[in-house]
Amino acid sequence: MKASATVACILALLIVPATAAAHPLTAPSPPPNDNRASATAVGGLPATLSGTTVAATDDLNDPRSDCGRAHDTVWFRLSGAEPGRIVLRLSAFGELDAVASVYRAVRSRLTPAGCTATDENGRGALSFTSSGGDYLVMVGRERTSDDGKFRLTMFRQEPSSRPPGRALPRQGIASWVEPIADFDDAWSLRMKAGVEYRINLSPARGRCITLSLFRPQTRSFASAAPLRVFPCGGYVMYTPGVGGSGRYTLLVTASDQRPGRQRYHLQAARAGRDDMAPGLPLRNLHTRTGTLSGTRIDVVDLYRFRVAGRSDVTLTLRGPSAARLILLNENGHRLSSSSGPGAVTSSLGRGTYFAAVRAESGAHGRYRLSLLERGITTTTVLANGSRNATVAPGASVAITVAVAFSPAGAVRLEVDRFDPLSGWHFHRLYRLRLGANGQVGISWRPPAIGHWRVRASFGGTRTASPSDGGTARIVVSD
Repeated sequence: MKASATVACILALLIVPATAAAHPLTAPSPPPNDNRASATAVGGLPATLSGTTVAATDDLNDPRSDCGRAHDTVWFRLSGAEPGRIVLRLSAFGELDAVASVYRAVRSRLTPAGCTATDENGRGALSFTSSGGDYLVMVGRERTSDDGKFRLTMFRQEPSSRPPGRALPRQGIASWVEPIADFDDAWSLRMKAGVEYRINLSPARGRCITLSLFRPQTRSFASAAPLRVFPCGGYVMYTPGVGGSGRYTLLVTASDQRPGRQRYHLQAARAGRDDMAPGLPLRNLHTRTGTLSGTRIDVVDLYRFRVAGRSDVTLTLRGPSAARLILLNENGHRLSSSSGPGAVTSSLGRGTYFAAVRAESGAHGRYRLSLLERGITTTTVLANGSRNATVAPGASVAITVAVAFSPAGAVRLEVDRFDPLSGWHFHRLYRLRLGANGQVGISWRPPAIGHWRVRASFGGTRTASPSDGGTARIVVSD
């Protein structure tokens, strides 16, 4: 009996491996959307799709994501998306910590549109603005995470506010929007045809919030086209046209895709004399004071000045570090500008010009704006009435200086002598004052034979610009 049992055990050991070899264990197959080329099609929106990273593979050609490197990635494709906002929600199950990234696809090029990583509850969400076309969604696990199943939900994000919205308070409103849960705010403002209005949407620093202006009687934001759109807010002027009186809507929407509250301040008011043409008058040699507030409604002050003739014009701004100065002609062409407080100098011809003082980056505070116009002068120096004079030894030379368009001021007259071995050398300097006729002269006797030159320069005055008068040559020959 023992011998029979031993034989049976030996036969069992030989038979079992042979049977196992005939039926080996098979590894699970990768998901059908493991590669970008075989992405699962999203039929339309809204859509709910299930997926898994189990048995998915890494691809060295996977695009970058701002939410971290994703592993074991799978793909989804949304084809022919219409323009507008789209929300994507991600739910991860089990021990999966997942990352979802959205890309706009144009042929083989992928442009990041947004991304999200799941939180401690396995939830993530993002919103992005579709410009139309095809979009790809890549989902993968974080580096230290287990693989697992997940669910994607995608839907269009329509404005939740209804027109015309609450009346905008006169002092403005400080509020916030959030890209997923509280996407937009609607505020209304009564405007009259032919009246110019100022509107300023000031987002919190580092954020972009969109401002859209809708006409009166708008019934739906989703179906109506806005009159104006400002993707990152800012200061704007608007005047309703013929028959345009009524209650307008200011729709504030979150355009920054990062989660969290996006704070802003919105204010609107009629334009005043210092906000629009012709602006406040600014006279030569005078200073005007004002106040700016980049986060409220007083963002820009406008001044005008008249130039009677060809002049060097200097505008000097003193005030907040983020205030800037813009010089324009009467056709609205920008001639010059500053990046902060300081002086802007331009040579201008006869005409009317405008100076705009603008608050940038939330600048606020008082400022001073000064205007200095100095007529452009021409200085001429002559020796015996000519640019070149030849005189005998011991003879005097009549040197005259004339400055066009300045009846007063100081003149420097420099006399140099020429040495054939070493060139020109300074000889003497005369400091003269112009007469009422804009001229001054001296009688000068060269101390030796040879070549001499006289150079004149006008130092300028408060109303006349400096100028150089060139050179007059004198030859003393025996």
